[in-house]
Amino acid sequence: MKKLLTGLMIAAFAAANASAAPAPKSGSKRYIVTFDAKANQKDRDAALGALELKAAKHIATNGDTDQEVSVALVDVPAGQSLETGIGKAFCKNPQKCSMAVRRIVSIEADKRVKWIESAQVSFQAAPMPSFNGVMAGLSMPKAGAFVQNPMASAIAAQRKEETWGINRVHAPAAWPITEGKGVKVAVIDTGIDASHPDLSGSVDGGYSAITKTENPADYQDDNGHGTHVSGTIAGHRDGKGVVGVAPKARLYAVKVLDADGSGNLSDVIDGIVWAAKNHMDVANMSLGAPVDSEAMHRAVRFARGSGVVIVAAAGNSGQSVGFPGAYDDTIAVAASDSADKLAGFSSRGPEVDFIAPGVDVLSAKMGGGFASYSGTSMASPHVAGLAALVVSQGYVGLNGPDGVFAQLKKAATPLATQGLTAEMQGAGMIDAGKLAR
Repeated sequence: MKKLLTGLMIAAFAAANASAAPAPKSGSKRYIVTFDAKANQKDRDAALGALELKAAKHIATNGDTDQEVSVALVDVPAGQSLETGIGKAFCKNPQKCSMAVRRIVSIEADKRVKWIESAQVSFQAAPMPSFNGVMAGLSMPKAGAFVQNPMASAIAAQRKEETWGINRVHAPAAWPITEGKGVKVAVIDTGIDASHPDLSGSVDGGYSAITKTENPADYQDDNGHGTHVSGTIAGHRDGKGVVGVAPKARLYAVKVLDADGSGNLSDVIDGIVWAAKNHMDVANMSLGAPVDSEAMHRAVRFARGSGVVIVAAAGNSGQSVGFPGAYDDTIAVAASDSADKLAGFSSRGPEVDFIAPGVDVLSAKMGGGFASYSGTSMASPHVAGLAALVVSQGYVGLNGPDGVFAQLKKAATPLATQGLTAEMQGAGMIDAGKLAR
């Protein structure tokens, strides 16, 4: 059973000098309050006012559809809980409070977690918490999701630019027809080292959800994870280094995690919505959360409705699929090794859509050079690159007969490895040669 994760979406990303929400005062706790899709700022202010609260920041898409996001960040003094306080400590006028609560969809603490070091937080089966359940935490896929294999890295100079993973999805077979030219791919991660030789000139822009700016210095990778992912998606095809699945795709660094892999839940949601508001074609999310929420799902639905194809890591607990990969609105990717076996750490379940190389994957290393890592974090960008190849041929969005998912599924074949079920591999391994028409 899936747990509960909530988040928020934000509306205004146009200005590069947009300011981040002020940090909560010492001792206070920040909450994400999600309102119904039609609630505007006036509605949010009125609802919070009835509770004698004030928004630290409004974050909304400000549209008129049922898929809009309407959110406020609220700071609550130490010792008080907004989740249990409505109708009690925060309700001075029961009638007004009743009206306010009707506009509120969910309330959650804006958790900040060291995603990479929180790998021990597994996607365990657990009862669904109540509406007021507190988010249990976030995690980057565990089990070696970002652990270097020194031996594989050491022999990097002795191999061709086409790594085993690139060859396993038959990416070279598509390149005579398409290399994903012009497709906009958002890497929602730790940023991108745009100066890496295999990525230089391929990063067209980005956004830091941490600083709320589009200043290139602010979305520079200071961890390494996002750079590695980016190399698998769109590393240059130049006869050296590492080549990506879609070497002519255009990358956008959406930085939601900082140098030590930490990030606020609201920043992750912010990044998803930035990708949608800025017309990305594909978004790769090589990160995940062990819990579900209405707010997170709204963010993903908004992105899907905007035409963004979100490809996400299934997770590395070896158990149930994490979020956002577990949503029908995304493409969840499991990890295989070079022998076509399921990686032992790879999460599994009916939500898995495809399987892709995820063990000892060599790709770009922050600061230059190359590194080998394992995890569904490494499998996901293979499929993101394949999705870019599909988009470059005129297919749009996730669903429908002309959607990207249908094309990927047509090109996939289940792996024949003994014991490998559909819940472990979805539709199987995608063949890029079958995508190119």
